[in-house]
Amino acid sequence: MSGTESCERCGSQRPRGVTRCPDCGHERTSRWRYVSWLALGIAVPVLALATALLGYLALFSIQQGTIGAAGPAIALWIGIWVGAALVVTIVYKRKTRARTATEPATR
Repeated sequence: MSGTESCERCGSQRPRGVTRCPDCGHERTSRWRYVSWLALGIAVPVLALATALLGYLALFSIQQGTIGAAGPAIALWIGIWVGAALVVTIVYKRKTRARTATEPATR
């Protein structure tokens, strides 16, 4: 049976591509879900930390008149902020794309 695979829970054969087992109702989960939660768990605190440090560096260096000396540090934290924001955006788009791809067509 080349077009079937076994269920992780009950072991019965089901057609490939079917997400729910017809016998026991077990739904196959994607590893992407765990990776996305891990990525969000790291990216969101980094985003918050980078935002706070950018605000502090900008305000402190403007107050002291040393904005030129703080330029490399500000550029570094802007890069970290953009990277974390991209991770959050990619995870969000992938989750919404996966959700709409599995929903049945209404019309």
